[in-house]
Amino acid sequence: MKIIYQLIFLVLISTPVSAQRNNPNDGPESGLWEKLSSSKEGPEMIRVQLALGRAILYRSGDKAETIDSAMNFGVMAERESRKINFTEGVINAMVLRSVCFSQKRKPAMGFKLAQVALAFSKKVKNKNGIAEAYMAIAECYPVHIPDSLRLKTYYYSNATAIFRQENNMQRLAAALEIDAEMCFLANKKTEAIKLLFEALNVNKVLGNKAVHGIYWMIARTSNGLGDYPDAVKYSLLAIKTAEAVGDSTLKLCSIYHNLATVYMNMTNYRQALPYSLKALKIARRYNDPDYITTVAYALAIQHTRLNKFPKALPLLAEMEKYYPEGYGKMLVTGCYLNNLTWAKQYKKAAIYAQKLIKDLAELSPDSYNELVVYYGILANYYLDTRQIDMAYHYADLQAAIPAVNRTPLNNRARERVYYSLDSIRGDFRSAFKHYQQVQKIIDSGLNVTKAYQISLLNIENDTEKRNDKIEALNKQALVKDNLLKRNQLIQKVVIVGCIMLAIITALVYSQYRLKQRSNALLLEQRSEINHQNMELQHLVNEKNHLIGDKDELLLEKDVLLNDKDLLIKEVNHRVKNNLQIVMNLLQSQSAYMANDSAQQAIIEGQNRVRSIALIHDQLFKTDNVTEIDLKCYIAEMVNSLDYAINMQGNSVKVRLNIDSIMLDVSQAIPVGIILNEAVTNAFKYAFPDGLTGEITITVKKIAQQIKICISDNGVGLPVNFVLEKANSLGMTLIRGLAGQLHGTFNIIDDDGVTISIEFPVLLSDLAMVTAIAETNHC
Repeated sequence: MKIIYQLIFLVLISTPVSAQRNNPNDGPESGLWEKLSSSKEGPEMIRVQLALGRAILYRSGDKAETIDSAMNFGVMAERESRKINFTEGVINAMVLRSVCFSQKRKPAMGFKLAQVALAFSKKVKNKNGIAEAYMAIAECYPVHIPDSLRLKTYYYSNATAIFRQENNMQRLAAALEIDAEMCFLANKKTEAIKLLFEALNVNKVLGNKAVHGIYWMIARTSNGLGDYPDAVKYSLLAIKTAEAVGDSTLKLCSIYHNLATVYMNMTNYRQALPYSLKALKIARRYNDPDYITTVAYALAIQHTRLNKFPKALPLLAEMEKYYPEGYGKMLVTGCYLNNLTWAKQYKKAAIYAQKLIKDLAELSPDSYNELVVYYGILANYYLDTRQIDMAYHYADLQAAIPAVNRTPLNNRARERVYYSLDSIRGDFRSAFKHYQQVQKIIDSGLNVTKAYQISLLNIENDTEKRNDKIEALNKQALVKDNLLKRNQLIQKVVIVGCIMLAIITALVYSQYRLKQRSNALLLEQRSEINHQNMELQHLVNEKNHLIGDKDELLLEKDVLLNDKDLLIKEVNHRVKNNLQIVMNLLQSQSAYMANDSAQQAIIEGQNRVRSIALIHDQLFKTDNVTEIDLKCYIAEMVNSLDYAINMQGNSVKVRLNIDSIMLDVSQAIPVGIILNEAVTNAFKYAFPDGLTGEITITVKKIAQQIKICISDNGVGLPVNFVLEKANSLGMTLIRGLAGQLHGTFNIIDDDGVTISIEFPVLLSDLAMVTAIAETNHC
């Protein structure tokens, strides 16, 4: 008797799984995201958006943010569909949005939008759209109200009929599942089974292997009618199919849980245990409270029944965590009471019995489905604790509930309570009557089960015959198709043969005519060839003569180029010597100057001349007469300046960070003078009174730009220094030479002075000639 109430309560808190509402042809969600990124604008992209919205909605688990994501795809699809007048997209987008509203528990908005979709579908005469709108309307009605369930079933049946009429097999498969679900809820289980087997056939025709949801629904129906062998059979088929297609969603959780309840109905709790554990693992992964509490309670019953009640307590505590108050709390209280009663822990059970009685006082009087279970649990508890009057009280309350809200399982459990109570009181006549009622209910259930088994067997046989007939027709169609293809192939071969024969004949005649013309042309061409050979020989002789002249000119050119390089080297050497003489003259002159300013001016002039002389020295020392190695040049120039100006030796260090750059001489001279001025100023003014410090020279080439930075960590610029008003010779030279280089000049005063010049690289003549030649070659 306790087992019966446990199973009744398990049915009460079980969470049904909605039938698949997305098109199975849509494909997996990950693949849809890839399709969306590669789709072009238009109907193709709209269909992918709608498929993605359905996939997201299907896995939403009633989470608002996920439903909103699906809703957004519906809005986008409708907007794009209206732009291009794509009626199919408009209808399906409105249907998707309507279902989203229903899932968000806003059925009024969903119903209104579904009515708009229905009117639009009728206007454009789109029958599939009408069926989709019917399904959206059906979504707006709840299943727990009989009148609403009838309307829901009506609209789903209409949608199924239209899909069947339009031969829309993809949507028919989904509609049949949902229609079967409605029949199951309306207690039309035989009709539900017929629809489910039709859905299996349709999916088989489509080649859709993901039919585990259908097997699960057949198993659930068989379980509800007491046909446990078939329930086990189809549950195992559902698990095998789900694992084959890689489904690890909450649907697989429902399948595992259903098989566990079948074994529980067969009182095989040990066999049920592993399937409940698998179901709970999936439910926890999705963190779905309804699934977790449903499976956790089933698992708690199994542990309690196997005399492992301590293992049931953490599961009951987990249920309590998800439902701390409201209707859910009453469910948890009933679960505790039921398990504690079975475990004979009556003191603890008494606490939960009082809680349940208190909660029942707040429950609506017309909540018959809940009252019938809770009254039975209380009656069972008071029976076990030998509180006879209280047990009679709650058994009588349960008996007073309208018969339409009491299942045969409820009635059987109540009659067994009466039988036990009357036996305890010694009223054996009344006890025997209740015992007869129990047997009558059992016999009636067995008759229903046998009728269902016979019906299921007939449906399976009819389905098998239909499948055999379909397979035979398919084979006949295949034979006819092969015969037709063979005849078409023979016809094509004959036609191709005739065409080839005509082509060959035409080619033979054409070759004959061509040969005649060729013979005539050969004689003419022979004389022409002889004439051309004579002219060619004459041209070859002229070519050989020109090649000889060319070789002589090339030799003469090489001699002239060598002479030119020698002359340029000699010029550079003489210029360098002349500049050295000028520097010596300036040095001699400075020795006779009494005025320090004049003497300093002569030394600065001498350094400027030295910067130019070093360039000519570089040109003389290397084979390249137009470019210098900027890194070597700057190092040599800085060394000479350090020797000439930095009289204090190591007090001021010079650090170089210079890229290896070949610079045209026309740019090297301005760069040398600029560096001379900047470094000289740093030595003279940055470190007064023997301060120690460091001068850093950085030269970098970035793309076709050269950037030069001369920085020191000295005392910085004077307070009243303004770059625009500076008119010293050094600043004038730097500014002018930077302009000559077509570059920019800037001074920064921050922990010392940094002078930066940036200018474009000038290609040498040789480089320009090479670049022009490469361009012409391309």
